[in-house]
Amino acid sequence: MDAASRDREPIIITRNGIGKVVLLAIEEFESMETTLHLLSTKANASQIQQSLSDYAAGKIQPGELCD
Repeated sequence: MDAASRDREPIIITRNGIGKVVLLAIEEFESMETTLHLLSTKANASQIQQSLSDYAAGKIQPGELCD
């Protein structure tokens, strides 16, 4: 558990040499859940991909966030 938490790398736990389960740091698991949720609809996935493309192409304009 210490290694999974410290290194943020999944640890595959095997039985008789065959992978059965994965041990993850809770932060990694929560991050995966968030990513899966954000990409769970085609509309969200498209918007995220477009935003990443815009960023890579330098099409992002600085702005201020509202409270």
